[in-house]
Amino acid sequence: MKTYRSLIGAALALCTLLLSILLTSCGGGGTFASSGGVGTGGTGISMGTVTGFGSVVVDGTSYNSATPNYFAGTDQSEAAQAPSTAVDLGDQLRVQLDSQGNPSTVIIEPQLMGTVANFDPSGSGFTVNGVAVRVNANPASGPVTYYTGLSGYSGLSNGMQVGVHGSYGVDAGGQGYIQATRIEQLPATNPVVRVTGVVAKLNPATGTFQIGSTIVQVGASTAVEPSQASLANGQLVNVWSRAQPSGNVIAADLIRIRTLQGTTGAVQVGGLVSARSGASFQVDGIPVDASAASLASAVQGLTLGEYVVVQGQADGASGVVKASSIRSYAANPSQVELRGTITGFVSASSFLVRGVPVDASGQGAVFTGGSSASLSNGVFVDIVGNVASGGGNVVTASTVALQSNPGEGETVDYQGTVSNLNAAAAGTFTLTWQSEGAMHTSSVILAPNVVYSNGSASQLINGASVEIEATNTAGGLMAYTVSFQGLSTSSASGGDGGSSSATLETKGTLYGLNATSFMVNNVPIQIGGATIKPLGTALANGQSVDVSFTQPNGPGGGNLAQEIGIEQ
Repeated sequence: MKTYRSLIGAALALCTLLLSILLTSCGGGGTFASSGGVGTGGTGISMGTVTGFGSVVVDGTSYNSATPNYFAGTDQSEAAQAPSTAVDLGDQLRVQLDSQGNPSTVIIEPQLMGTVANFDPSGSGFTVNGVAVRVNANPASGPVTYYTGLSGYSGLSNGMQVGVHGSYGVDAGGQGYIQATRIEQLPATNPVVRVTGVVAKLNPATGTFQIGSTIVQVGASTAVEPSQASLANGQLVNVWSRAQPSGNVIAADLIRIRTLQGTTGAVQVGGLVSARSGASFQVDGIPVDASAASLASAVQGLTLGEYVVVQGQADGASGVVKASSIRSYAANPSQVELRGTITGFVSASSFLVRGVPVDASGQGAVFTGGSSASLSNGVFVDIVGNVASGGGNVVTASTVALQSNPGEGETVDYQGTVSNLNAAAAGTFTLTWQSEGAMHTSSVILAPNVVYSNGSASQLINGASVEIEATNTAGGLMAYTVSFQGLSTSSASGGDGGSSSATLETKGTLYGLNATSFMVNNVPIQIGGATIKPLGTALANGQSVDVSFTQPNGPGGGNLAQEIGIEQ
């Protein structure tokens, strides 16, 4: 696990330290930095919004999800190693590419984490840590805001803890804002704070700067990324802290500067246009040179706040992208594409593909290779659709293509039971799962970059209930994520739906909790006498849960929880 912290020697005087951190005027930069972190150097980089899975799709461009190491924030680390399943629709990613164009490192980077304030019920937005947040329901204006652990915008309220992914923009008055691509409800106990914005009022004497009305305190243990860059007024930065603000002051544990300095090779960056001057502008804080003659008409039509995707080459010295193409969402809105196996099947209106809730029950949904009656756990599908009208937490399918068997190289997701484990043979085992009313088995081998979720490698034993994300190969499944189920094996058997006696399952973020019920993935769940694991744990909004339930009165007659597993 990397934590990206560097301690500065106590022998340095505080003034000298702060000057070297903030202005690099006492010996020239680098004194206050980490080891270089992830997402720098290499032969290419892609920065933008997750718009689908097939492997992982960033602003319409697909990347192999099996090859990289993933990093995401935890309560203790800004970028700890994470499973591939940590990536969600609408996330902001920084993807480092190798010489073959395959991802080697993926950083999941929320722009804001903290408390909702100034919430406007009419829909104009709210603030987090003093930074304005806008939501988007128009596909022509960029990725539509997707909600996790919320029914939608109306589920927000002042005082709620949230994580916000999105793109940085500047309004007509020169004030920065985040156009949200994903808003996630977090547990009320969330200790982590993030704030993204432009550095202003940098003060070496006090070791502070401001982002809007928020004061950021820089200390001796604060790290700055990337290592070759130094803080300066006008930079777009993402600040991470493990402590809640004190008034309007945030004590920074890590500051990541939004820059491509030190990066060479091919670049794709998606986001909002700002700071346009002639053929130069910024996209999500990254400077772009679009002076190529072939781009003249595209540049002429650009407007501030427009969501675009720029491809080109990075200049490692200046951090400027020399653009070769500019794609506007207004001209070609991207739809969501989800390609993978179905899990968490409840009905045609409620199932998961790569962890994303899908509704394929609409009359306008076009099916090939089968019908809505063919949908069940384990079925491989290719779905194109959109986040529910007005922004929501479900993808409404417009086309559904079913395949009898996933092809070689496809990404699959299966929930089942481990047997025939051979730890000596590179961690091979047999996975047994249920699909279309029948039991299936496949040999599994653990990939060299395998990551465990909701448990550790020692829990991979015969009889374990797991969910794997894997690449389908001629020799079986190559698993690069193994998630231990929060439910017992018997509860997690996962029926195909439609029967009052079937045990169904869904997993996601809990919200709308009251004394008797809650919601997960737009599915209402009655708590009843369900067993909650770990035993003695209380349910709370924002928790990641795995729920097994039955429909004792048949479909449409209510969903009664049998077991609720809370992911740790």
